Amino acid sequence: MADNQNAQAQNGAYTEQLPSNAKLFSILAYVGLLWLLGLLISPEKTSPFVRSHVNNGIILLIMEGVAGVVGTLLNFIPYVGWLLDLALWGCCIAVMVMGIVAAAKTKYFSIPVIGDKIKIVK
Repeated sequence: MADNQNAQAQNGAYTEQLPSNAKLFSILAYVGLLWLLGLLISPEKTSPFVRSHVNNGIILLIMEGVAGVVGTLLNFIPYVGWLLDLALWGCCIAVMVMGIVAAAKTKYFSIPVIGDKIKIVK
């Protein structure tokens, strides 16, 4: 945790030198199961920056699964259920885009509301 705090500046930017492909693996963490690449395969898997984005990718995949199940149940309600289903998927896509943009700018990102409370990868 201390390494993470030392590397994080006031604005959330990563200030230490990143390993060569850390930014790539951080971006890929937000695309489906590709977070596995950053967790298992990449030589940058010990980087706190990559591990933070991999954690967010896992949380996002869980959110997408929940949105799929809840969306299926909501689809039985005409119109209102369809709009709520669309809103759930819109939130998942918005979180994915925000995470990819933060990783591309070499900044830390936390998923709103639940990101700070859930730590799967430490």
